[in-house]
Amino acid sequence: MPDASKGRAGIRSSTHALETMPGFDFAGTAYSHGWYALAPNRGDAAERSLDRTWRVGDGTAWIRLSQPRGPGGSIEMEVLSGRGARSGLPDAAWRGIERDVRHMLRLDEDLSAFHSLCRRAGPPFDRAAACGFGRLLRSPTLFEDLVKVLATTNTQWSGTKAMVSKLVELAGEGGAFPGPERVAELGAARIRDRARWGYRAPYLVGLARAIARGKLDLARWESWDGTTEELEEDIRSVAGFGPYAAAHVLTLIGRYDRIGVDTVFREFVRRAHFPRARRPVSDQRMLAVYDRWGEWKMLAYWFELWTDYVGDDSAGEGTKPESER
Repeated sequence: MPDASKGRAGIRSSTHALETMPGFDFAGTAYSHGWYALAPNRGDAAERSLDRTWRVGDGTAWIRLSQPRGPGGSIEMEVLSGRGARSGLPDAAWRGIERDVRHMLRLDEDLSAFHSLCRRAGPPFDRAAACGFGRLLRSPTLFEDLVKVLATTNTQWSGTKAMVSKLVELAGEGGAFPGPERVAELGAARIRDRARWGYRAPYLVGLARAIARGKLDLARWESWDGTTEELEEDIRSVAGFGPYAAAHVLTLIGRYDRIGVDTVFREFVRRAHFPRARRPVSDQRMLAVYDRWGEWKMLAYWFELWTDYVGDDSAGEGTKPESER
């Protein structure tokens, strides 16, 4: 497969290769949680690939990501349909998509401190270090992640998938995820009634308008140099983002010292760490299980949850069921 990353001006290609790092497992990241199943992403666990619709110029391109050479190999990107399927995409377009993919897969994130803790902790956490666990899939933009987090609140996973899919369809942008300007333009009533967002619609539109009007700068969150407590407070000042949602936003930004408490967390921790408890276990006691992990609490919890679903011998293979986010 040709590597368009070395292309010259004017050369177009329908494929592109992105170099990774030794041992990097694409499927382990792509299927690290349910984001792979939310539009405009489309995952195929059997093929260990991830498809996504990108906005390219004034059109869109449906692109498949895979790692045919296995862990440590390059990420191969191929246009399946839309813009560039026949004549290819220019190098400038591929560079933009490559930036998105690097961000989505967290290729520039340093997890060495977490993996060092895992090795010192011993089994089962030593396997997290061995397989490079911890690069949880995210979206190309923080706005898209915020929208998807909002869609997970107070609903089943099937409801989340439906809301996100209907929003992308309603936006009418060729299957690409809409930006804040387009979401603000749609308005709360249309999103509530046609995309079935219910009470969340005004929160979604309020978020989009704040960004579109320059009142909320998400780049500020992404480059935050203050404490997690201060950042969490800033996130929670946005209507619709309570403790659970804020914790998940922090994870997607790359701050792992908060755990979003939901029914999945409670059920798992109660079963895994308090199997003989005769009385209800408080959220505080369950969260205290991960205190020793400090700034890496969320990743330690997620590794335990991951291995509980996929089995001790499959950690890092990217086979987590989409029914769990």
